Amino acid sequence: MRRMKAGDLISRYRAGDRNFTGANLEGASLQAVDLRDAVLRWANLTKANLHGADLSGADLEGADLTEADLRSAELKAACLDGAFLTGALVSRQQIELAASLEDTVLPTDLDAQTPAAILEGGYAAGADLRGLDLREADLRGADLHDADLRQADLRGTDLSRADLHGANLHDADLRQARLDGADLRWAKLGDANLAEASLRGTNLRGVDFFLANLRGADLREANLRRADLGGSDLRGADLSGANLRKANLSFGTDLQGAVLVGADLRGAGMREINLSKADLRQARLYRARLDGATLDLCDLREAQISKRQLVKVKSWSGASLPEDVAANMAKPARSHAQP
Repeated sequence: MRRMKAGDLISRYRAGDRNFTGANLEGASLQAVDLRDAVLRWANLTKANLHGADLSGADLEGADLTEADLRSAELKAACLDGAFLTGALVSRQQIELAASLEDTVLPTDLDAQTPAAILEGGYAAGADLRGLDLREADLRGADLHDADLRQADLRGTDLSRADLHGANLHDADLRQARLDGADLRWAKLGDANLAEASLRGTNLRGVDFFLANLRGADLREANLRRADLGGSDLRGADLSGANLRKANLSFGTDLQGAVLVGADLRGAGMREINLSKADLRQARLYRARLDGATLDLCDLREAQISKRQLVKVKSWSGASLPEDVAANMAKPARSHAQP
């Protein structure tokens, strides 16, 4: 049978046609295409790229999907009776969502094709990966922008240099994950657990970290400009050289014992935060709002901070101040705790 072009299939589908019985689509590029409820009975889809395609409710009875790429494809309620999936890239988790599998020829290594194995080195932009177990997976450089990774288990996963901008990682477990050099601009990481994760040089501009656990995380040289870190736990985190300009750290953010040497905090919201025992040497704090902050035993030597800012903090008992500021603060302080 004459091979059908992918573009023709897509055009006909968009025009309302759903019957593609027996179509020859060998090697067709149908990545992320919407084919819900399409009738592809006995179609030749050998080596077709169906990565991220929506085949929910599709009739694939007797279809030849040998060596087809079905990574992240939606197969919910699809009919796969008598279909050939030898060598196809698909996981058991996807297959189990199909409506029927009578006489289906499955890949011999199906059990080895875990979601993590299928994703490794791949493309899953915009994919629904909620709750998946991706522990210890090698996802370096993977394209996961706008992916839904809510509540995913990413403990120890290597996401170095991955594209995760706009991804939803709310409540995901990223303990000890490696995200060095990754792009997470405007990603959602509220309530996520990033304890001891490595985010060196990571682009975190505008990220939502509300109530996230970043305890002991490595954020050296990270770009956190305009990020929302409200209520997050950053105890013991290393933010040396990080860009936190205009970031929100106000109200409950805990930076106790954190390292912020040389960090840029100009214009950051830091009201009522805990900076006890934090290392802020050479940090730039001009125009940062420190109203009600706790700076006890904080090291501020050579930091750029003014007396006007310090008089608004809750306490700075035992803090090491820049020499010029310390001289100005030498007078008996009105109602503020004294070092």
